[in-house]
Amino acid sequence: MATKLFFFISCCLLALPGMAQKSKKQPKPQVLVYGHGADAFSAAMQSAQSGVETYWIVDSTNIGGSLIQGGIKSISSNHLLDVGTWAFFLKGIANVKEISDSALLAAKRSIAPRIAQNVFENSVDTIKRLSYKKNLTVTQIQKSGKGWQVAFSNGEKIKVKAVVDASQNVALLNLMKEKEIKFQEHLLKESAKKIDYDSSLYRTGIAVGQVGEKIFNIPLKNIQPDSTLRNYFVTRTKDELFSSDIPEHIPLLMLRAQACGAAAAYCAFFNTTSDAINVRTLQGELLAFKSFMIPFQDIGLSDIHYSQIQRVGATGVLQGIYKNNGKMFLFAADSLVSSKEIEPVMKQLYTRSQIWFKDKNIATFTLNDLLDLIKYVATRGEELNTEVEKGWSKRFKFKGTYDLTRKLTRREFAVLVDSYLQPFHVRVNLKGELQY
Repeated sequence: MATKLFFFISCCLLALPGMAQKSKKQPKPQVLVYGHGADAFSAAMQSAQSGVETYWIVDSTNIGGSLIQGGIKSISSNHLLDVGTWAFFLKGIANVKEISDSALLAAKRSIAPRIAQNVFENSVDTIKRLSYKKNLTVTQIQKSGKGWQVAFSNGEKIKVKAVVDASQNVALLNLMKEKEIKFQEHLLKESAKKIDYDSSLYRTGIAVGQVGEKIFNIPLKNIQPDSTLRNYFVTRTKDELFSSDIPEHIPLLMLRAQACGAAAAYCAFFNTTSDAINVRTLQGELLAFKSFMIPFQDIGLSDIHYSQIQRVGATGVLQGIYKNNGKMFLFAADSLVSSKEIEPVMKQLYTRSQIWFKDKNIATFTLNDLLDLIKYVATRGEELNTEVEKGWSKRFKFKGTYDLTRKLTRREFAVLVDSYLQPFHVRVNLKGELQY
């Protein structure tokens, strides 16, 4: 029951405006978010929407950081990767009811500070399980069991199960008594590297980004500055891409922060520690709130199959391709599939498939080939053919007609594999290694 609740808390849960600042007693908070920038907003929003009472301490008079300062902003980063809380913010800027690629692109070209501030302020007043206070600072923080004891400048003290530090210069880390703790920059800097399929870390992606010619995902372990600091997550680092909230870095900061909020909520919800996070459960929660794990720039939120493609992409069964001298990272949904392409990862995921692939060299998978593979691995019978045929257009929403001889596109392959073999359900550890 708990896992289902964490997965399906609706992002549309609303409360009456102004409830966050009312004097009536609030439920006991389980997650603390600290900071005033767009990343603090993102972390607090996601933590609360994941079903956890969240207390946001805003160390300023205003919410929004650099987005509400100066003149109109135009942001070109995260090209074709406008997802998650960043997409939610752009939707507010565009003042539209539904997310569309054109609306998000138009919003990025003209972000007026006053409108941005209104989006931030109006949003936090309508999110259930989120309370906040402005003009406060944290004066003390220390470990307390699995969680943290925190004191504020107004004399208030609380105990929470997890903390998200979205402050400038990682202020909370500097307040901690554990002087031996060092910021593990060698781990954090790995987050801005290209997708490397020779390393399994890509499987643990919890946010995506594109800045300049860098297109990448951020591994789960990179939102923790030190492995000994359990249930403490940071939205910013000393890395140039995460050190400040200059406009071009805002999308990346918000998506990274969204992952921090979800991870903190996970620890609080399941009363566990950050080293015990189930990577796939956390990724599933982020995907449910429209954040991505793999930076496919040709499969956006408007694509009807983006969830299935993201899940299969996170397993490595179908891998992305860098194009245009590394300036684009594509899924190539209309391309065909060969046994050489999928065999290595399929064998890792399903021991039984090793027999099926023996002596097979399929240049282009047909529907019949895939159904035969699914039947063998999942021990299904001929009824599978009837089931797929019946659901071809309505359930799977495929174009064209059901034909066993048709050559499958990567899109069709991904959707059917996700539905019947569910490779995303195979657990991975924090290194991305498969766990059976």
